[in-house]
Amino acid sequence: MIRRPPRSTLSSSSAASDVYKRQVVMNVECGNVIIELYPDISPKAVERFKILIEQKMYDGSAFYKVSENTFVQAGDIEYGNINNLDYSKIGSGKSGLGLLKSELSNDFKFTEGSVGFARATEFDTEDSEFFITLKEIPIYQGEYTPIGKVVYGLDILTKIKTGNKAIYVLRPDYIKTFRMFNSN
Repeated sequence: MIRRPPRSTLSSSSAASDVYKRQVVMNVECGNVIIELYPDISPKAVERFKILIEQKMYDGSAFYKVSENTFVQAGDIEYGNINNLDYSKIGSGKSGLGLLKSELSNDFKFTEGSVGFARATEFDTEDSEFFITLKEIPIYQGEYTPIGKVVYGLDILTKIKTGNKAIYVLRPDYIKTFRMFNSN
């Protein structure tokens, strides 16, 4: 089920299409996840996320870091792809598009289903890796760049394979495809 604004807020068909321009569909082995992007909160981060999706750079990306019932992380373009999975370097790969300046928001709460850009221990090191929270994580507020929220399929993410004794996953699940809602 796709979350749509109430009819009273849709003054025209262009308003409805604007909603869909902010939604992306991530297909994983267990099903589809729909994410609504928040460009008003993090414009540069959302633009980067959309570029990576439009260039199909997330296709085949591994969910290499998974903390059961807490978060899933993917998006290492360089070392975390199904065609080039390097366990010794995963989590340190780059997209080739350069680093982003952190766009932090003290008003954005990382509740269940929040999507944010992962980073190194320092700010201003966001690139392509992202995480999705499976529960509220208050300490992330003002610490990570928010991208959006899952509006459909959060239960699917709880089925992503977890690690045996660590949060890093051997033979991880992958993103099959990641597309803008209104594209093929």
